[in-house]
Amino acid sequence: MNEVHKISNDHYVALSGNNLCYYEITGASRSATQDIIQEKFTDWAETPIDLEGFKVIPFGSNNDIPEQIQEAVLANSFALRGQKRKVELLVEQGPYIYKHVKDGRLWLREPFEEPKIQEWLDSINYEEMLHQNAIDYYFQESIFTKVLRKKEGRIRTSTPASIEYVPAYRCRLAYKANDIRKIPTHVIIGDWTKLNEYKFEVYPLYNAKEPGKYPVSIYYNRYSNYGMLDYPMPDIYGSLQWIKNTTNTPKIFNAFIKNSLNIKWHIESPAEYWEAKRKILQDNAKAAGKNYTEKMLEDLKTEILGKLAELLSGVENVGKFWHNETVQKFLGGATVTLGWKITPIEQKTKEWVESQIKMYDTAKFAVQAALGVHASLLMVGADGKSDSGSEQLNAYIVHQKTSTPMPEFYVTRPINEMIKILFGNQFKVGFYRTTPERQQDITPSLRAIPPTPSNPL
Repeated sequence: MNEVHKISNDHYVALSGNNLCYYEITGASRSATQDIIQEKFTDWAETPIDLEGFKVIPFGSNNDIPEQIQEAVLANSFALRGQKRKVELLVEQGPYIYKHVKDGRLWLREPFEEPKIQEWLDSINYEEMLHQNAIDYYFQESIFTKVLRKKEGRIRTSTPASIEYVPAYRCRLAYKANDIRKIPTHVIIGDWTKLNEYKFEVYPLYNAKEPGKYPVSIYYNRYSNYGMLDYPMPDIYGSLQWIKNTTNTPKIFNAFIKNSLNIKWHIESPAEYWEAKRKILQDNAKAAGKNYTEKMLEDLKTEILGKLAELLSGVENVGKFWHNETVQKFLGGATVTLGWKITPIEQKTKEWVESQIKMYDTAKFAVQAALGVHASLLMVGADGKSDSGSEQLNAYIVHQKTSTPMPEFYVTRPINEMIKILFGNQFKVGFYRTTPERQQDITPSLRAIPPTPSNPL
């Protein structure tokens, strides 16, 4: 069975038998507009999706940015652990009710016990909601919350009574098909990978000026990005290619160890070849009354590259051949030959392994930078060893002071908005944090002592 993996923009590896082939698409290609680096961030609203009387603003050129993030991060233990670690550092000791009090020239948070507010918080399962909000924030930087109005609101405009968590992954902004303003007024919830099979839920956007206007509405809360009017662009998105690289490296090593493999062929194909294939797929899709997606071309690439890998995979293929058409083009005052090029690679296992490790380390550092978490807070130092206690403490303090206030604001915002409406604006919910002390600043008798066989915990 052939396995084809995309490792970066227009670069693939294919495994067939005991052969590992490296594929590269050369030349300029319009397919690059679909890649992460070339995603157009400002024109999504210009190509809305028609859905039952609404125009849905896609999240990404193919309405699949949340899916891209999920597929890349969930398959990568380092990136996934980094995201979870940020949630743990944000939540830390858990949520509590507080209000700001002035101590001289400083504003401080003072914890308060407010039975009525606490009773309401418990009724909405607020701790679980905040955890879910935090996950959505770090993955997508947007939070969707369902706001339910009090029952008397059926007769007259009332105030909200309860709120519920809604997965941001399933939400899209929309407006009515006949709305010439094209400004989002609704949120549509559903499975966006099954447009023709799934029933969608439609709710109006929550209006802060009229909080009880609708029986059910959606409070949309996001971290705004420059020039982006509808959706935010999560920090993690720009590092997806690096994440995929760190995910694919273990697969390549596993294949090498299992089958004593090395890359034996470097296959180059011209971008024009795939442009022609894209045009054929687009024409076929149009004739069949379907919408063309870039996944169709990716599936075709996988099929063609897999067959070529099989063709190059050993003596059992004696007598088979690969037919390659070349094209002459006049570019920049010179004639250029465009065609497939297959080059055998000299086997240098040691150099190959070292280069793979170096690329993996480079990709890992890039992912760590994108995650915004110091290596010591992930329990691994920059060189793979544990950092000193003082370095971990300094990294922790800097992270908690600089990297948590903004996420806390957005994660707790839906709940605090409701508290303000229902109980006044004195109180808020936040996350309680403590600053660990250095061991040398603690009385010896109170210091933490690691357990030993003679002195177990």
